[in-house]
Amino acid sequence: MTKLLMRSDRANQLRALAGAALCALGTLTATPPLWGAPAALIEPASGAASAERTGGEGEDAASTPAADSVAVVPAARQADNVAIITIRGPIDAVTATSVDRRLTRAEKAGADAVVFELDTPGGEVGAVLEITSRIKNSTIANTVAWVHPKAYSGGAIIALACREIVAAPAASLGDAAPISPVAGSLRKLATKDPELWAKMFAPLLGDVIDSARRNGYDEKLVQGFLMTGVDLWLVEDVRTGARWTLDRAEYRALFGRDPPEVPASFADPSAASASSSTAGRPGASTQGGAFPASGPALDKQAKEAIDEHLKLAPPSGRPVWTKEDPVHYRVLEHVSDGSTLLVLGTQDMLRLGLASAVVRDDEQLRAHFGAVHLRRLERTWSESLVRLLSSLPVKAVLVIVFLLGLYMEMAAPGIGLAGAVAVGALVGLAAPPLLLGAASWWSVAAVLVGVGLVLAEVLVIPGFGVAGLGGAVLILGGLIGLIAGEGALFPDSPAESQDLLYGLSTLLLALLTASVGMYFLSKRLGTLPVFRRLVLATSVPRQEERSPGMLEAMGGSRATAGPAPGDVGVVVADLRPAGRAEINGELVDVVSEMGFVEEGARVRVVEASRFRVVVEPVEGDHRAETGESA
Repeated sequence: MTKLLMRSDRANQLRALAGAALCALGTLTATPPLWGAPAALIEPASGAASAERTGGEGEDAASTPAADSVAVVPAARQADNVAIITIRGPIDAVTATSVDRRLTRAEKAGADAVVFELDTPGGEVGAVLEITSRIKNSTIANTVAWVHPKAYSGGAIIALACREIVAAPAASLGDAAPISPVAGSLRKLATKDPELWAKMFAPLLGDVIDSARRNGYDEKLVQGFLMTGVDLWLVEDVRTGARWTLDRAEYRALFGRDPPEVPASFADPSAASASSSTAGRPGASTQGGAFPASGPALDKQAKEAIDEHLKLAPPSGRPVWTKEDPVHYRVLEHVSDGSTLLVLGTQDMLRLGLASAVVRDDEQLRAHFGAVHLRRLERTWSESLVRLLSSLPVKAVLVIVFLLGLYMEMAAPGIGLAGAVAVGALVGLAAPPLLLGAASWWSVAAVLVGVGLVLAEVLVIPGFGVAGLGGAVLILGGLIGLIAGEGALFPDSPAESQDLLYGLSTLLLALLTASVGMYFLSKRLGTLPVFRRLVLATSVPRQEERSPGMLEAMGGSRATAGPAPGDVGVVVADLRPAGRAEINGELVDVVSEMGFVEEGARVRVVEASRFRVVVEPVEGDHRAETGESA
């Protein structure tokens, strides 16, 4: 689901550091040379064909120099060393970090061209814009998008950021409009809050127009990927063969009349009965822009916001058509009636000038560049692990494990195993978002401080008061921060509401599951094999069945009144400072006021409540840890 938010500068800086961290984590041995030899020493092979494969984490190589003469390759495209960066599956912050790492390696290794092999349904807008920015600012100018076999949504936007697009025989490109399950659709959001819509949509549309101007794509055509209401006709300059897509206003300016209402190549059948009137249709007022039909106010705000993002973009190379030119142009087809987002197949991309060639496999790609070396740079195992840990289902499982481990450590103190599991779960929960810059340090700090307060309440401070309640609140708030991610960039943004809703829902389900687990453990903790081996057996087993569980003790549901201040008992399991003592013929969970007390020592109850029994060693009993030997 595409998220409508831009990453903050701080998050970008953290993500840059994360790339280095993930690279170090995934590389256990020295990285082999990308091309098998230093770039400066590479010489094109002649004569017999050769092949090379170099091992490496997540990387595969194929190099097959041509044995015979190769086809003439344009100088702007020709490249001896070509790196292929694959982008598969949903695009997220991990994808952006991984692409940056691999592109950096290709730059350092002296790649002449970089191919972005796309097979993606799209993803987060922030991550997509980071990738397009990285491509445009790369030191490698020869960038090619290989749609193999699909590049929807954010994938289409990444493809447009490349200098050239090639496609598999049966490829699809387009449908790049951002969506939000909270708002239902962007059109609803545009109607409800035009100003907010313009702020969120302008960076995306501005980036697409900038890409079209940089790389020579038709900037009117690519707008049809992002929004409806873009009514387009394809015309051809009979003198040069150049093709352009015109909107309704440009068609009028060129031919002096309204375009004929003929079926469009791309149209929504359900919209066929809609009125063909041009009144109020987008782009009908002036040459230059097409925006969703949400009223003049939205058009003005959107244009202003987009113009702001295009200040650093190259100027538009689009002609300004006049009525004196129609003799030089002919109409080829009605491309789109604006009722649906554009999704182009391979032949459509070729016909409309977006794709330059059909590329079936690596060998055809090598021939396309006239390349000597072709290397694939895949995502590393560490990046895949971070991506897995960043998914909501895994986060929910880690929250459950963390809470259950914390509960078991408090219920059976001194063992350490459950505590270690809880710490591991917390690390797995906190590390991925911190590495990616998707969470703040306060989230982890809140959880750690909260755990400390809860432990202090259980082991040190009698009763259940401010410390325990404050610790629980801090743990809850910290977990929300770790699951939901960064704070809101746009407070009223549907995407921000979506993030918070998903985070709260995930945490609520995890808390309910953990609560059920805690109840089960409170009844069965002593019967679990691992705890039977680690916990000292009681010296009075006949009383075991009458020993209350933790929840039973907290609920005050025992038949007996329990120990009272002044009662004396015997420690049956070392107090560290928590443990068990036999008091009045019952086994009771107690906490020592004086620190460690070993098994067999006599203790006196100094405070008793529903939640805690505090004891102290009986004076004169040398088994208490007072500095003397037992």
